[in-house]
Amino acid sequence: MNQHTLTTSTSAPSLSPLIAWRNALGIVVLLWLLGLVNFGLVTNYLASTMSNNLLLASFYLDISFGIMMVVIVGLIVLWQRRHGETLFDLGWGRPTTVTAIIIAVIYGALWVVASYIREPHPLQSFLTLNWERPLMMLIGLFLAFGEELAMRGFFMEQLRRGGIPTWLQVIASAIFMGGYHGIIGLHYSLFYGLSSMILFGIIAVIFVIGKRSLTPGTIAHGMTHFFGDPVLTMGILHGAILLGVMH
Repeated sequence: MNQHTLTTSTSAPSLSPLIAWRNALGIVVLLWLLGLVNFGLVTNYLASTMSNNLLLASFYLDISFGIMMVVIVGLIVLWQRRHGETLFDLGWGRPTTVTAIIIAVIYGALWVVASYIREPHPLQSFLTLNWERPLMMLIGLFLAFGEELAMRGFFMEQLRRGGIPTWLQVIASAIFMGGYHGIIGLHYSLFYGLSSMILFGIIAVIFVIGKRSLTPGTIAHGMTHFFGDPVLTMGILHGAILLGVMH
């Protein structure tokens, strides 16, 4: 593993800043397009037609997100193979630090608490087990992996190879990833967007602390879905209803 790590870090091709940004923004455009479909159209449809059963609607929304992520992960795998690389070169399975893991677990736990804090009965909601929840837990882990692979692994790695400063990689990944989380139905929530930028910016910092391994970030991000859904996803639908769904 150490030999593989050394080979990867020394043989990774360098890119011109222009090519690096082109590659990085390519994955951003894909995420935004699919985000518009899911956070926008699908969310608006489910919020307007299933407002009386948001639990089931959140399950359908999660499935839609899962299909989106299969496409993104599949395209990244194809890109890596075409360039003679694997997901390891993007940080998947790369050794990390204990410090980064500890920070990730604490951060993930705080994020889960934040997901339930607005619930009338937070503990009861957290302990509730319905048939949708186990399936959403599994889908959520895959969603976390996919987004981390795209925005921390692919996006930040392309910029690193282009010589882009680490601080700019962190800020850019936070802005581009957090930005599309502000799409709520056919509206845009500045609050959702800005808060998401901060949340994902912290994960980008954890990614750097963890020696650019995807493990810590995926743990933190995955915890929010694994322990936070379906409440987390239902929050998107609630947001669309509050902003006013379009029939």
